[in-house]
Amino acid sequence: MRQGIDVHVTHRESPLSGARVEWRRSPAGDGEVSAAAGVTDGDGNAAFDLPAGQYFLVVQWRGDGDYGRPIAPGDRFAYFGGNPVFAAQGIFREYFISVEEFAVAGPTPAAVTPKGTGVYGRVLADSSPVAGAHVSAYPGIATAFREIGFAASAPTGVDGVFMLDLPPGKYYLVARKRAGGGVAGPLRKGDRYGYYAANPVTVAAGDFTRVTIPVTLLKLRNTPSYSAGYVAASSIEGRIIGRDGKPRKGVYAALYDNPDLLNRPVFLSEVTGEDGRYRIPVPVPGTYSLGARSGYGGSPAPGSFYGRFEGNPGHSVTLKEGDRLTGIDIVVAEVY
Repeated sequence: MRQGIDVHVTHRESPLSGARVEWRRSPAGDGEVSAAAGVTDGDGNAAFDLPAGQYFLVVQWRGDGDYGRPIAPGDRFAYFGGNPVFAAQGIFREYFISVEEFAVAGPTPAAVTPKGTGVYGRVLADSSPVAGAHVSAYPGIATAFREIGFAASAPTGVDGVFMLDLPPGKYYLVARKRAGGGVAGPLRKGDRYGYYAANPVTVAAGDFTRVTIPVTLLKLRNTPSYSAGYVAASSIEGRIIGRDGKPRKGVYAALYDNPDLLNRPVFLSEVTGEDGRYRIPVPVPGTYSLGARSGYGGSPAPGSFYGRFEGNPGHSVTLKEGDRLTGIDIVVAEVY
């Protein structure tokens, strides 16, 4: 059985050789030495065998091969929309990433340049404007850019233009376009995602910083899911039941990195069968918030099941290396 991680890099649907694939320990990685790095081969592929843990995947390509200088027009870049990535021993995963060219902000088609303070610019894909994208601004990296952010723009129009009124300061900019519409919820296959390669940007009082943000297409749903039989460093299992104490079928249990059970889960089980039993292998031990729901993404819909582990106010469980937590039941109720 294969182990490790394969990364497949493309540019405009063609394999990209000579791209630098980096595994970082923090979301931004400013000045950080990569935990691991490699270069794609002639078919745009690079293979890795990483120690178990959480990583942030970034891909760059520079024609001159100089990765010590700041990014410049003509360079190519992608921050993986499925970050963070969890590596674990004994499993094989692969990721498909498209890179886009970094460009300086050129003139926009808007007739009037905005007045005030903030960020202004365009969202592009393959050098063409992207309509329906939202740009979020983050003053820091604590959320790993998975929440809506300090501020979010209105959806871009056919010209790809966005505008954000912001107080003076430094911000990380992220653009998203969800194929199904909306602003919140986990990203899925077919969505577009762009992390501004020159983050963070500085916003000065009385001025609008102009940027261009390329977005790339997500080709997979990248939530780490493991089969019930997979043996991981630790695991948690129990039943998903209703308030009547009877098992619920077609529901999955999930571990999150926040007590509100928002954004993309870190790990999740397979859906339950008639007995309501679930098991989540946890390759990276730690403290997580535990919940259960039917359906995936966005707010629970009417008619679906939803519940949180009620063993403590934080709905949390802590797993250490070798732990096998059993009998952890989750009560769900139908959403109205």
